Amino acid sequence: MKRALAWFAKVPVGDPVDRSNAFFMQFFFAFYGCMQPLNKLYILAHANLHLLMYSHSHELRGTSIPFFVDLATDAAMSASAWIGFYLIRRGLFKQAVKQFLTVVIVSAVLYFGVTGVVDTRNDSIFFVAMIIAGLMLGRRALWYVYGGTLLAYFTGMTVETLFPPPLPQFLVGLYAGLPGTMFTYAAVAFVLDRSVQSLRKSYDQVNSQHKQLQREIAERELVQEQLLHAQKMDAVGRLASGIAHDIHNVLGVILGFARTRQRLEEPNDDIEPVAQELADALEGTELAARRGAAVCRKLLNFSRRSVTMTETFDVAETLRELLPLLRQLLPPNVHLDVNASDLLLPIHFDRNQFELALLNLVTNARDAMPDGGFCVVSAAKYGENQVEITIRDSGIGMSDETVRRVFEPFFTTKPIGVGTGLGLSVVYDLISRAGGTIAIESTPGLGTCVRIHLPKSEAVAEDALQPSAQSVRVWLIDDDDDLRMLLRAALEQGGCVVEEAANGAQAMRQLTESKLAPAVLICDHRMPDMDGSTLLAHIRERYPSVPAILISSYIEGDNSSGQTGHALNERLPKPFAPETLLAHVHHVARRNALQGKSADLQ
Repeated sequence: MKRALAWFAKVPVGDPVDRSNAFFMQFFFAFYGCMQPLNKLYILAHANLHLLMYSHSHELRGTSIPFFVDLATDAAMSASAWIGFYLIRRGLFKQAVKQFLTVVIVSAVLYFGVTGVVDTRNDSIFFVAMIIAGLMLGRRALWYVYGGTLLAYFTGMTVETLFPPPLPQFLVGLYAGLPGTMFTYAAVAFVLDRSVQSLRKSYDQVNSQHKQLQREIAERELVQEQLLHAQKMDAVGRLASGIAHDIHNVLGVILGFARTRQRLEEPNDDIEPVAQELADALEGTELAARRGAAVCRKLLNFSRRSVTMTETFDVAETLRELLPLLRQLLPPNVHLDVNASDLLLPIHFDRNQFELALLNLVTNARDAMPDGGFCVVSAAKYGENQVEITIRDSGIGMSDETVRRVFEPFFTTKPIGVGTGLGLSVVYDLISRAGGTIAIESTPGLGTCVRIHLPKSEAVAEDALQPSAQSVRVWLIDDDDDLRMLLRAALEQGGCVVEEAANGAQAMRQLTESKLAPAVLICDHRMPDMDGSTLLAHIRERYPSVPAILISSYIEGDNSSGQTGHALNERLPKPFAPETLLAHVHHVARRNALQGKSADLQ
């Protein structure tokens, strides 16, 4: 029974009111479509067939025409009911009801035109038709059916006037009963009219309010997105000079280590110290390059407008990576101390928004210490299932009234033009959406402590960023010749079979000639003739299940429609060490192979 009711309820009708009415009308059509022929069969089985065939009317007395008109109209209405049932299943609810009502009215006019209204004055089909028209189609249909009802009655009465029955006085009674009949139907029509109008008006109001609410929610989300982007840009503006200083330091370190190569030109009998010095210089160059890459990546992430993309990451590691940027926010007379636990503290959050929240909180701490002081940022395990992040400063503190209002949008104690009052409101919203809590403890003159509690997530599985014993067939596509040569050498040393292409056009030519699908695609996202997303779309037309690693310094359009956000894609931002790419290749190949085996077992 539940499956049957679910089948009746599942109709492709868009309007919610029509969809609700369609559930009932299917039962009505099915009942009427069966009842009408069964009722006629019962009458034929128990009545005097000869009397039934030749006593239907006065003007055609002695003929069987009225009898067959009666059968034909009953059959038409029964068939119309089943047609209505079929149309509802096809999603054509209004058309189903309209055609049924039309057939009912036309059949009534034909039947009354042949038989008159002597024995059909109390026919309930008109009441049913008016109720269906008013509730299912509205006011206009209701009054159309009412007009059709009057037409049928006037047709029948006109026929009886032209061909009166044996009792002339019956005609007088017929017309005498006409006002009452008209009044009865008119009363039903008016009641239905007002009821339907009230119901439709209420539905229209609710629907209008629902649409208005949806618009307000969309506008709020848009404003919040713009606010987050503005906060990011504001943070970038404050960090610009410090980042330039950091980049110059990085370049100075690299240039300094690069000059070590001149030692090779000096006459020296013992080459071992020079080799060790060169090895140390190369290590220092690598560390400096990593430091510069981290700074650039943070700057790109902060300036980027994107939708929320949650991921599982370690809070302690993120704090350590964010340390150079946090230091740039604070003046020299403010000491920054970052205490990150050695334990793994995984949370599920948007990393960019998490870093933005920390920047906002450290910025507030800076503004609260105009004469200097200290700021301590720490992360530790809290209970069994939470991570606690605290930001403590030695600033001027806040009163209890300020603490109560501090998360209100646009509330600020800063002078006009200095603060917007939106920073803490944004932080509060981000933390709440992640299922966490934020609280502030502050005493005037003694500083402030912000405590954030976030749900602890499951640690990211480190299955296997280890090389596999089996060789991996890799297709490497990058327009930078030097980088492509370096990556190919590293991949081949790691046991991969590499086929390379210098651009999208060459890759497309190789695609038409290839006979074996690659295990992993490595594709640069930005190439002069074709971007990586477009190229992957073409490649996956032939190899739909091949995984890919998209490499770029900054992938635009993340999480948008297209191949950048494909489920089989892995993103690896530049710059990266060749061994990092090799580890990702083996990890992706192993994961795809395991998924393929799982699919085969299913």
